[in-house]
Amino acid sequence: MIEATLLQQLQQQFPEHQFAAENLNVVHTGRFANAIVYRYTDQQLDLVIKDFQHSPWWVRKTFAPLSVNQEYKGLARLAGITGVSGRFLRLSPIAVAYDYITGTPLKQLVQQKEVLPVSFFKDFERLVALMHRRGVVHLDLRNLGNVLCSDDGKPYIIDFQSTIRYARFPRWLQQFMRGADMSGVYKAWAKLADQPLPDAKADYLSNFNHVRKRWIFRGYPIQRAYMWGCGIATQIASAIMERFL
Repeated sequence: MIEATLLQQLQQQFPEHQFAAENLNVVHTGRFANAIVYRYTDQQLDLVIKDFQHSPWWVRKTFAPLSVNQEYKGLARLAGITGVSGRFLRLSPIAVAYDYITGTPLKQLVQQKEVLPVSFFKDFERLVALMHRRGVVHLDLRNLGNVLCSDDGKPYIIDFQSTIRYARFPRWLQQFMRGADMSGVYKAWAKLADQPLPDAKADYLSNFNHVRKRWIFRGYPIQRAYMWGCGIATQIASAIMERFL
């Protein structure tokens, strides 16, 4: 039933395309408040789809729309940048799709003890700096599963559900958020590069790690904490209204 609904939503986005159920496969099974991740692939399309239809009703009414909206807006703000998926679609308030990027997560390359040229990390550094110039922080680049080495050896960033515009925050917090992103670049550089991390960048990473130990949201990005809080508040308000109506 869920898969049939997804195919109908895709058909609305691509009315001239012929979709087949056998081309839709589960990549990652979501649990509770996590989306199920699908991949749809045929001769013309290769898409990643994140969908919350399976989630409990209160997740579908609270966290899921926030997460989908955040990812869609993050991709929209970075449109046209090489290193980010070029096509993205909001299929419904609780489902988003974007072009699949062929590549290997840096986390997997670390596990395989692979190395990458320094040029990859310089490109990655420039990509993050360009993202910041668009007024956006990712907030989860220290998770090396969110960065791919594409088939042509270039860095690509995925999973934008933690993305946020940082201008609304105090300057000290803006600096911390940009630092979180850049420390992800240098963390990957230190683990995977075929040459050592330059001293100045190693000092930057060390200093950020020291500050991060005292950060109350360590390991839990700001935007996810924000969305979680909004979801809980909405759930409580809904329960109160049901009680008195």
